[in-house]
Parts: sequence; structure tokens; C-alpha cells
Amino acid sequence: MTIDPELNKQYAPSVWSHRYAADVVVQKHIEVTGKASEETKTKVPCQLDVPYGSSEGQRADIFGGDSLPKGAPILVYIHGGYWQALNRQISSYCVQPLYNAGVRVVVLGYDLAPAVKLGDIVEEINSSGKFILELAEKYSSKEIILVGHCAGATLILTLLTSKWFRSLPVEKQKLFTSVVLISGLYDLAPLVYTKHNAALQLTQEEISSHSPLHHLDLLPTVTMESLHFLAVLAEHDSPEFCKQTETLLKALKEKGSKKNELLVVNGVDHFDEVEKLEDENYSLTRRITKLFKSNI
Repeated sequence: MTIDPELNKQYAPSVWSHRYAADVVVQKHIEVTGKASEETKTKVPCQLDVPYGSSEGQRADIFGGDSLPKGAPILVYIHGGYWQALNRQISSYCVQPLYNAGVRVVVLGYDLAPAVKLGDIVEEINSSGKFILELAEKYSSKEIILVGHCAGATLILTLLTSKWFRSLPVEKQKLFTSVVLISGLYDLAPLVYTKHNAALQLTQEEISSHSPLHHLDLLPTVTMESLHFLAVLAEHDSPEFCKQTETLLKALKEKGSKKNELLVVNGVDHFDEVEKLEDENYSLTRRITKLFKSNI
């Protein structure tokens, strides 16, 4: 496919940063998140490189473990990077404030394109669901919140519409109380005309299969009635990213979602929108913490 210059710009978050030049902001992001993640690992009790599947990328870092009481809620974080960049090793920057609030945090990794196809990544995250529920049972947790950034937000919705999730007993489905979708991608069709598709090599079948907007009808009834959808945008996200989120929220409402919310975070771009999650006073950190119904 030929690259469309305008779509390529719209889906290049680095171009929209007001802090750094486009060729600098991603490297700065890696530096900031890497440093914060390394500091977290020295301050918060953790189990690193815990396998949840058989492939090299199917590993999780678990923070809190036995240092928190039984019944403490769980937050699962899935990083972005267009399914081809970043990793869990630099994605634990969100942990410290949540741990301080009494939340166990699981940072999920996954294999990246072009070594694997998007469908493989979707299946990997779907397989993590069993692992997450086993952790919840181990720690007697009654509440799980899923948080994903960019491509990670897409993977949250593909998990919730998966055959595995739909086959769960209602009481298991209800353990998932909220999802936080941070500047996500919900219709993958435009990506075919961007530089990102060089690694992804998306087919029309894959676009249809893995675009959450095409499959909202598969969300279980209890999910539509009780799950809180918090969709987040950065003030300096591109118009196309904003359109994707607005379209998702509209579709959720039309299909019967009872709890959905849009939060636009002022003064941030696509990158420091999540970098700032290391700060307990950051507006998005506070909003996520308040989602927990448990007495934390």
C-alpha cells in the first residue's frame, strides 16, 4: 500500500508533541520511562519475568506480591508502541503511586512485530487472562482494572471481546470492574496507509478481526452493564486519535454501555500523558486510583 502523507502524520504521535521535535520525543520517552521503571524495581517488591505463556515475550512483572494484604485489588498495565516497539521492562513507571495506594500491579509484555503477526499478539494477551484470574484467586482479589496505552488499549478490548472472556462465568467477568483506554486505536484500517504497516503488514482480514470497533457486539451483557470504560486523550493527541476515541465512546453508548467517560488531560502529549503516571498527584493517576471500589 502507498503511504498517505496526511494519515501518516495523523498516526505519528511524535509529530504532535509540543515539548520536543518529532525525532527527539520518542527517545526522551524511552529515557524517562526506563529510568522511572528501574527506580520502581528497587523500591517496590516485585517478581520479574514471570511467564504467562510459552513464547519469549509472554512475560509479566508483578509488583506488590505478598507485601500487600489479601484482597488487595489488581491493576494490569499493557504498554503501547504500535505492537512493534517499547516493552514491559520500561513500562513499570505507573507502579509506585498505585502500590502506595494498596494496589498490586501486573505489567504485561508481549512479542512484537515483525517477528510475530498482530493476531499472534492478540492471542498472547488473550491467554494472559487466565494468568490474571489465577493471580486474583491467589491473592483473594475481588477487583481487576485493565489499563492500556495506544496499542495496549486495543489489546484490552480484543481481550474483552475474545471467546475466552465471553465463556467465563458471570462472576469471573464481574471481577473486571474498569478499563482505562489511553489514546487507543480502535479501527485499524487507516494504519495500512502509514509507516507503521511496514512491520505489521496488516491484511484486510486482520483489520476486520482485530479492530475493536467491529466487535463491540461481542462484549458480554454484564460487561456493558457494569464495566466502567474510561477513555483518555492527551490535549496534544492528533485529530485522528481524538476521532478514534470519540467514535468508540459513541458506539459503546449506542450498544448499551451504562458507564463510559471521556477524560482529556490538559497540557500533555501522547508520551508524557503516561510518563506522568509515576506522579501520585498527576490528574490521571488520581482518576485511576479513584476507580477502585475496594477500600484501598
